[in-house]
Amino acid sequence: MRMTATALIFLFGLLAIIAGYLSHSLVILQRVVYVDRVVGRAEVFVHGRGAPVPLQAGKLVREGDVVRTGPDSSVELRWLKWAGGMRTKIGPQTRFRVKRAVVNRSTKDEESRLRVDIGKVWVRLRKALRGRSKFEVETPTVVAAVRGTVFSVSVGPGGVSEVEVYEGRVAVEGPRGAAATLGRGSQTTAGKGQRTLQIHPMTPDDLAQWTAESCIIGPFLEVSAPAEGEAVEGDSVSVVGRAEPEVRVLVNDQQAKVSTTGEFSAEARLEPEANTVTVTARDDAGRETTIIRGVSRVPAAGGS
Repeated sequence: MRMTATALIFLFGLLAIIAGYLSHSLVILQRVVYVDRVVGRAEVFVHGRGAPVPLQAGKLVREGDVVRTGPDSSVELRWLKWAGGMRTKIGPQTRFRVKRAVVNRSTKDEESRLRVDIGKVWVRLRKALRGRSKFEVETPTVVAAVRGTVFSVSVGPGGVSEVEVYEGRVAVEGPRGAAATLGRGSQTTAGKGQRTLQIHPMTPDDLAQWTAESCIIGPFLEVSAPAEGEAVEGDSVSVVGRAEPEVRVLVNDQQAKVSTTGEFSAEARLEPEANTVTVTARDDAGRETTIIRGVSRVPAAGGS
């Protein structure tokens, strides 16, 4: 009888642990990261282990995965259904890990933590985070915490890290408790053993180069058709592409319908001979990304 009571107590305890774990699993969900674009060579170590596999546009990156890019290569990522509209560009010869990417279904709080061991990443967090939501990028020497901003983090030889803020504010914690808050157009550098963080303004040349390299200030936009210089028969051309699902897409100032996964299509009217097709993606903060394609109208086959 004593053994039976002990067994029942153990069983009830085990069931309580299982129930708690299942309840937590139902509330805490992993965020999925979508690969929007890959230039050059990139690969992913699934869960950070084993042999790497090639990374291609349309693939998913999950918590624990490690992305590595080659020379002259880059990867653009988008957090699916992330409240802040978060995008990340991974630069050449970079090793990048998604350490944490979850959402609490009950409180709607979100948490992401990224790790950069070497190389450079650019981050756009379009909307300010709510409540207890957190977004952090860590390196061997710093942790950068943000609420809503556009910034970059790079790591050079020896773990020396640089944080540059294009827009918004970033709280940076360095080695030995060193801390600083960076505002728009400022940067700081931290190395191992450094006791203080010095804030410096970015020069106009620095900001221009940052903008040219990042390509993430505005929303993601890709136009797959028409091609530049394409010759089109008839009085209209089909415009097809992808964008962030929550943005407005305008084709020659006419709004196109964007699907829940970001695909869009529209017809653009053509004038005789040379034409310009302008496609613009605009987010709710007014930031824009524009792609312009020149096309020519030619007579239909068999026409006069």
